[in-house]
Amino acid sequence: MNILVTNDDGIDSPGLWALAEVMGRLGPTLVVAPDKQQSGAGTSVSLYSGINIAEVSSPIPNVKAYAVSGTPSDCVILGLRRLAQARIELLVSGINLGPNVGNDIPYSGTVMATLQGYLRKIPSMAISLVASRRDEEARFDVAAQVAESLALSIRNGQMPTDAILNTNVPNIPLGQIKGIRVTKTASGGYVRLAEVRGSSSVNYATAIGTRPGQVIEEGTDIWAIEAGFISVTPIWLEVTHHSLIPTLAERIAELAPAFLLTRSRLSASLKAARQGGRGWVSTQF
Repeated sequence: MNILVTNDDGIDSPGLWALAEVMGRLGPTLVVAPDKQQSGAGTSVSLYSGINIAEVSSPIPNVKAYAVSGTPSDCVILGLRRLAQARIELLVSGINLGPNVGNDIPYSGTVMATLQGYLRKIPSMAISLVASRRDEEARFDVAAQVAESLALSIRNGQMPTDAILNTNVPNIPLGQIKGIRVTKTASGGYVRLAEVRGSSSVNYATAIGTRPGQVIEEGTDIWAIEAGFISVTPIWLEVTHHSLIPTLAERIAELAPAFLLTRSRLSASLKAARQGGRGWVSTQF
């Protein structure tokens, strides 16, 4: 199984290499990651700027690695189209230091990088380690074991692969984890605006824990993490709100006559302006 590994914390992230090490045991592995921190990049791609690609020394034998001056999505696109020597059969993003749950998911460079694999029907998963503080010991080894188990199931044909597997692992010893739960996304999130002490500015901060009075529904990703479970959420891309189409079609049909009348008036005004030789026209409706 040929595997592509990426992240949004950058090429120097220990979580990236913990993930690459276990993936390297499962098959030929290619690492393509941003050359600097790209958290919050979401689905962003570098449309109007050049992207530099540099091969870097890999600490893992038989794992090739590249640093890219772009976003996580850039890394996956380049990995799949330019750098891979064979067809990629699994895309894994992580291990992110911090949660990717609930309403925060669309902003996540870690999770949204896997969208590039999903759109190409490549089995894809995102792995995040839910540390409550940046200065606490990060148990990347535990999250790596979870990633390896999921990847083995995918390789053996035992796991559904028509959705992104968004996986969040509590940052606690393996023996304290209560189990694994398949979850749905919560309606809340962890990313908040925080005041910068001694300054009038604000910044984004990831605060682990619910807000006062916030109710977290059982069966959601945030619920699972706070209860000590690993959360695996199947994510897929369906941007059309199908059930709203009939009602929206009725409203649009009601607007159509007025729109067509406005268009007719504008057309007549432009025609008159051209016939009168004027270069401009002022029209009121």
